[in-house]
Amino acid sequence: MIYLDHLASTPLDPLVLEAMLPWMRPEAAGNPHAAHRAGWRAADAVEEARAEVAALVGARPGEVVFTSGATEANALALLGGVPPEGGCIVSAVEHASELACLPELRRRGHPVAVLPVDGTGRVDPAELERHLSSLGKPALVSVMAANNEVGTIQPLAELAAVAACHGATIHSDAVQALGTLALDMPALGLHGLSLSGHKLYGPMGIGALVVRPPFRPVPASAGGSAGGGQQRGLRGGTLPTPLCVGLGIACRLARERREEDARRIAGLRDRLWDRLHDLLGDRLPGLRRNGAADGLAGCLNVTIPGIDAADRLLDLPELAASTGSACHSAAGEPSHVLLALGLPAADAHASLRFGLGRGTTAEEVDAAAALLAAALSGRGPAGPLRTAGARRP
Repeated sequence: MIYLDHLASTPLDPLVLEAMLPWMRPEAAGNPHAAHRAGWRAADAVEEARAEVAALVGARPGEVVFTSGATEANALALLGGVPPEGGCIVSAVEHASELACLPELRRRGHPVAVLPVDGTGRVDPAELERHLSSLGKPALVSVMAANNEVGTIQPLAELAAVAACHGATIHSDAVQALGTLALDMPALGLHGLSLSGHKLYGPMGIGALVVRPPFRPVPASAGGSAGGGQQRGLRGGTLPTPLCVGLGIACRLARERREEDARRIAGLRDRLWDRLHDLLGDRLPGLRRNGAADGLAGCLNVTIPGIDAADRLLDLPELAASTGSACHSAAGEPSHVLLALGLPAADAHASLRFGLGRGTTAEEVDAAAALLAAALSGRGPAGPLRTAGARRP
């Protein structure tokens, strides 16, 4: 299989696995919160990992709160971080894990606003200024660093500057960005940041919320209790030492490799678009690339008019790609991100997302383009072109 779905999940880096394995053996037993030698040894490993996560985003180790992933981190930030008498402002292209928090915030009486985006998926800082001025009260602003479906990179420094002028706290879902972009929280003016292990060639089931003063979410406000008081009371529960270690190594590797990864992967992304355009452009004049051309290195979102993208992927078992985020792909819904960019629902259903990563090769890119072109022309195993609306049951 040609794996071009790195935006949904990256393969575990062998160096990460190597670092995790010793902590999964019987002799490594020890609760990192226990007051004995085995516990202290595990605690040291966890704290080393915490320092690596902090170093990736320019934070202090004590500002890193381990979570089960970015979904939990986003929920903790939004449901636990909105000022008691304040509101919440997010962009229209945020991940579903954030948008799902908005009904609960409204139920609690918090004003909620959704920022529109332009045709590439970018938030205009002037729109944030307008919404904060209209709100007239403390707010939590959350805008993702780079979009997970079209790859558009947001102007975080400009948005944070606007938020600062209004005394607002600003959080960013940086899940997709950190593998290829340098994000320094103090330099950008960010107070909160979410990340996930399995988007950084680390393990699934681990992520983090990085919280800098004055941001301090309240766990009980996120729909649960503070638990056993671990992690300064921000997120209870025994920390999984192997997963923490794996996330720490993944963050260290991202810091060391991101410049080279970004350069190489962006070249492959553009190569894939060029191959698709060369093979399909003449026959499908409506073929287009969604999002900003200078967006996230590993993201290519393409609309192929007249197809049902989900069905086409089912007919291409040799290729792992998607129709958008894993949440929407599974539900068969049109991408809310593409709709926010102004695409009609039919075009959203006719769009494919390719996620290129550290292990992608030029040969795989060329083969993927050829497979798709053959399927659409009726020469490959997928058979003749299936029109939009002919979705499999």
